[in-house]
Amino acid sequence: MDVVVLLPLDLETLKLAVDQDTSKPGAFDLGEGLTPVDVWQGLHASEPLWIASAGVEGGEENQSRINSSDLSLLKKLEAFPAKRWAQMCDGIGWTHLGAIGLSWCQGSTDQAFNTAWSIAVPDKDHTDSQQRALRLVKPS
Repeated sequence: MDVVVLLPLDLETLKLAVDQDTSKPGAFDLGEGLTPVDVWQGLHASEPLWIASAGVEGGEENQSRINSSDLSLLKKLEAFPAKRWAQMCDGIGWTHLGAIGLSWCQGSTDQAFNTAWSIAVPDKDHTDSQQRALRLVKPS
């Protein structure tokens, strides 16, 4: 039998997010039937399409459309508590896109984003998709 070890949430990241959580029972509705999981999945599903568009005819226009679509998803997170996004990403596993999502959440801080980014992207050299993700960070 395999033993599953559950690691505690990254308390530093959670402390940096606002502790107020006005959650209701059931999945958090971000509007238009979207949940935070839908946003996370949408961001991760569009990334391969963005990468595949590089260097092909019409690719820049396609990448621009993908960026616009992803930004509209990220804006939905402005009403979602950063603490809950951090809990979700901690459970799923932090990715560069998960860290970007945290920057858009209600109560997030620059320090919380930086902590999440360093967990997701330990290397200083960024891939094209990681550089693209950094352009999607919520402006201060």
